[in-house]
Amino acid sequence: MSEALPKKIGVYKPTQFLGHGAMGNVYLCHDESLNRMVVVKQMVPSLYDHGTFVERFEREAKILAKLNHPVIVQPYALWQETSGQYSLAMEFVYGKSLRVLLDKKPKPPLWAVMEILYNLSSALAEAHRYGIIHRDIKPANIMIDKNGRVRLLDFGVAHDENDQELTEDFAQLGTASYMSPEQIHDSKSITPASDVFSIGIIACELLLGQNPFRGTSLAETFSNIQKKKVSSKFFDASVPKEMVIFIQKMLSKDPKKRPMANDVAEFFSMNMRRYPRDLRPYILEWANATLNEAETTFTPAMYSEKKKLSFKAGLITGAVVSIIAAIAIHFF
Repeated sequence: MSEALPKKIGVYKPTQFLGHGAMGNVYLCHDESLNRMVVVKQMVPSLYDHGTFVERFEREAKILAKLNHPVIVQPYALWQETSGQYSLAMEFVYGKSLRVLLDKKPKPPLWAVMEILYNLSSALAEAHRYGIIHRDIKPANIMIDKNGRVRLLDFGVAHDENDQELTEDFAQLGTASYMSPEQIHDSKSITPASDVFSIGIIACELLLGQNPFRGTSLAETFSNIQKKKVSSKFFDASVPKEMVIFIQKMLSKDPKKRPMANDVAEFFSMNMRRYPRDLRPYILEWANATLNEAETTFTPAMYSEKKKLSFKAGLITGAVVSIIAAIAIHFF
């Protein structure tokens, strides 16, 4: 039986029921004033008497409003209907989740892995600068949109270090097989380093074709996260040795020994320096080929270091000529 659509949610017209979220229903709606599609979350009335859920619903909107990054979805409005129902309108991201893509083809090409990890870590570096910890980094919350952009979704359980922590009703917040060791013990006292550990798990899953910590039970998964070390022998020869070492640092059991998200972004940016600056067309082609279970021949060509040095030399020569010309003009 299909979900009955409300006639209106605020100023938006619902067109499709997208599903049940942790705290309410999610609808695809048409914003008639700007002729665009938006996503609206509506909190279910049964949770209104529980103040923590109302606070968390409002907090997600306020956290998103703090952040301004092309990878992070944008909020549009937070309001309470005359009926008392809380609603949150957000940017609609049309695309497929990384989870869907990995279920089709578990191991993306190395260049796609680096592009995904760069964008993810860059977005989290922005969040961490504002004291925001996501706490639920996983492939299902990462999307490739219709333009080939990597997008990060769902800050529903995020923590703002600048605000007083909400009383939690759960032993853990997050998804078991992507948690950090400290998150298993106490989700209320984790740091940005926990998000970095989660990126490390995703890096392994992309490069190995599977999550190395996922067990056959919750207890086994938690035990693996707390004790298991990812050996360099797990990676094939196509993965650069320095990348393996860096990922192992991200997966350090000691949060203080992990790099910051900004360092992660810088690392993958440096390793991508020989690829085209804009990889969106290639990511889109890879995603479409993956969904169709086909091989793609549309892959980015790497620039040789010699060409890059020639280009730099050309820039330097051009700059010198410009300076000489400027001096000549000044004297003549």
